[in-house]
Amino acid sequence: MFELEKEKYLGNTKNSFNTNQGIAIVETEYQSKVYEGWHSHNNAHITLFLKGGTTEKRKNFSETVGPGSLLFYHSDEMHLNQNTLFPSRNINIEIEDDLLKELQINESVIEKSVENSALTKFLILKIFKESQNPDVFSNDNIRMLFSQLSNTIDHLERFEKSPFWVKSLNELLNDCWNENPNLNDLAKVLHLNPITISKHFPKYFGCTLGEYMRRIKINRSLSLIQSTENNLTEIALECGFSDQSHFIRTFKNQTGFLPKQFQKL
Repeated sequence: MFELEKEKYLGNTKNSFNTNQGIAIVETEYQSKVYEGWHSHNNAHITLFLKGGTTEKRKNFSETVGPGSLLFYHSDEMHLNQNTLFPSRNINIEIEDDLLKELQINESVIEKSVENSALTKFLILKIFKESQNPDVFSNDNIRMLFSQLSNTIDHLERFEKSPFWVKSLNELLNDCWNENPNLNDLAKVLHLNPITISKHFPKYFGCTLGEYMRRIKINRSLSLIQSTENNLTEIALECGFSDQSHFIRTFKNQTGFLPKQFQKL
């Protein structure tokens, strides 16, 4: 049982970038078995799993994660990893306490933002992309992208206090994520007036219906790109895009990466 210092992880560090403003981006890979005992990290961090997977154990729960999974770790929080699949690769966004104090947020806010998983994944990928070819603007750009995580909390709080039909609509949209339902279709299923959905959707979801559906589709595609041998055209069609070019444009807009670039991570 031990504590890892900042920017240190059990796997091999493939890339590391520190903004010197309280944020470090560390890409780790696992090619063979590593220490499987209880350990913690000096700083809080968010991990996005790109490839492989593991069984993650904390004090009160255990879960198996794979490509596209997102986890938050409090500073000094004890955990262990077992049954890791090789090769595995992660992106870790590490946050120092001084930055959280400066931004007037705490670890619980960051943990809450992970519940808005699709948007948080996209922000992490944009942060990672920015760190790969840094220039004089990168430190500030990464800070601004990270600051957007706390903005997701407002929409989550509104969503939690929303009318029952909003939660039903969310379930419906996630169930038919590879289709393209319009307002009239959704209104019929929910026994609502289409105007009700149109008027209140941005308030509770933080975006338009089209934008939300594109987020769901791209979120789904993350794991498909990394865990299947399907080509990008097949993945685009499976995710409900009319053609590959539309899929490529949307993927780049949401994540900062072209699908082929993401596939090579």
